[in-house]
Amino acid sequence: MKLRFLRPNEVPLASEDVTLIESIRAELLGRPGIEEASSAGSADALLIHEPWAFREWRYIDRLLADPVIGPRPHKVYTLNSDDAGSGLLRGAYCCLSARRFDPSLHAAIPFFAAPNEAVLAHAGVPREPATLLATWRGNPKSNRRLRGELLDRFGGSGSIKVESTDSWLNHVAEEKLHYVRLLRSGKFALCPAGWGPSSFRIFESMALGVAPVIIADEFVEPVGPDWRSFSVRVKEAELGALESILHERAGRHEEMGALAHRAWREYFEPSVVFLK
Repeated sequence: MKLRFLRPNEVPLASEDVTLIESIRAELLGRPGIEEASSAGSADALLIHEPWAFREWRYIDRLLADPVIGPRPHKVYTLNSDDAGSGLLRGAYCCLSARRFDPSLHAAIPFFAAPNEAVLAHAGVPREPATLLATWRGNPKSNRRLRGELLDRFGGSGSIKVESTDSWLNHVAEEKLHYVRLLRSGKFALCPAGWGPSSFRIFESMALGVAPVIIADEFVEPVGPDWRSFSVRVKEAELGALESILHERAGRHEEMGALAHRAWREYFEPSVVFLK
């Protein structure tokens, strides 16, 4: 099979950061039967890393107008980390909602980047017994309805501790460490939907050995681990029952956390995520 790895000098819609596409190129070209095509026309498939962006319906016009992608949409496969992916191209998406997800065209994957290095530094490090039932810290602006309700219900003192921040991915070192400490203090880590259904928090909690509580109706689970063994799914409309749901499972939180960490090591650790 002949592959063409699209770079920004060839396709303006490709990410300026070529780190990811180059690492994928190195990995795939080392496999039997894979070679690099000399042009888009001679390729069996075209791989593009789309830069992170908010996209609206006019984006399809840009895809069709592109001289490389437009004539060959059937050949294009994307690596997409948008908070709310469109699913217009076939390929791997970090955050494509279930209503747009077609398993014959799309694959759900974890996020490419690990923006909080403190998470990786504490991955696998034994922690003290959890003192809280569940925790969450995040920016409510990405989903005022759901995250706002979470803060309204659990913003006071209690067994569930939630905190609001105005930061996005510009956290200072102390804030990153505080976030890790907070996650490690809970039996469960709350993972509500933001701009899209997936979040870094799902995979960060797994790395830290804390069972994720996925409060995102449109979340599509990446294939691989047995999600039911270590995570809890709570419907967005059932936040009122959250505490009782978690209390029912609290006796298994250590086992679930260990299984979550094991699944992260096997499927989602940065060194293995693109080798599956």
